[in-house]
Amino acid sequence: MKKVAVLVSTYNGEKYIEEQLDSIINQSYKNIDIYVRDDCSKDNTLAILKKLAKEKKIILMKSDKNLGYPEAFYEMLKKAKADYYAFSDQDDVWEKDKIEIAVNNLNKSNEKVPALFYANYEVTDVDLKHIRYSVGPNRKPDFRYSIFSSLGLGFTYVLNHSAKELVLNKRSVKNITKDVWIGMLISAFGDVYFSDKSCAKHRRNPGAYSSQDTTFISIQKDRIKKFLRNDGFKKVKSVICEFYDMFKDDLIEKDRKDLELFLSNKRLKKVFFLHRLRYDFKDELMLRIVFLLGRL
Repeated sequence: MKKVAVLVSTYNGEKYIEEQLDSIINQSYKNIDIYVRDDCSKDNTLAILKKLAKEKKIILMKSDKNLGYPEAFYEMLKKAKADYYAFSDQDDVWEKDKIEIAVNNLNKSNEKVPALFYANYEVTDVDLKHIRYSVGPNRKPDFRYSIFSSLGLGFTYVLNHSAKELVLNKRSVKNITKDVWIGMLISAFGDVYFSDKSCAKHRRNPGAYSSQDTTFISIQKDRIKKFLRNDGFKKVKSVICEFYDMFKDDLIEKDRKDLELFLSNKRLKKVFFLHRLRYDFKDELMLRIVFLLGRL
């Protein structure tokens, strides 16, 4: 029976951390080690964790420095020992069979080949009231889905040991968010498994557009403002540039040519690219408009 290490990084998470840990402890799959590292919280999170470490099956990792995101997760990934590795936020609630489904999928893979499992999830408000379900791929997930968005969200990711080694050895030097980079790495150089079954209830804080107004117009207005004001398009392009510079000699021809196209100024070729790049049609349409405007 494969060992799964669940990595929980906390910071000022006193409100929901016990509920989250209970949902991990009560998984249907039992061969789990739960590693928790507190990133120097200023509330009572660490005191709660010390109490839980005495009462429940969790491994409290030593921490004396605030590493921030994503370094705290990478630090835990380095030290944990298992066959499979799962990331966890501090305020979600996992479905009981989340790890079991991940293990069943990853068991299909060759352990020498990097493999990633991820899944859909349920977006909720802070009281776990349903808002919507996430949108997943309409075909087998591949590298193209990872170029302009995160393949999945990190709390749904489970890696095999080969994927762990690849992730740790091929880090982004620009400290790009781990969810995006891991999705690109494994979809380019390994196997990806996906389940459209919701794996967790994902809390969204008040003020996030997805927890307030989910109309197409409001979401796109929010995204346009974010990109235009915060150089969002430059950040997206910097991810593609760094990945291409690091791996252009290792990528298969199809993936290398795709990156070269999206780094070029061939506006119309991007607009009429034949393959889907985003899960949701509205997001796909917005991306094509961005191409047309020459912003990417």
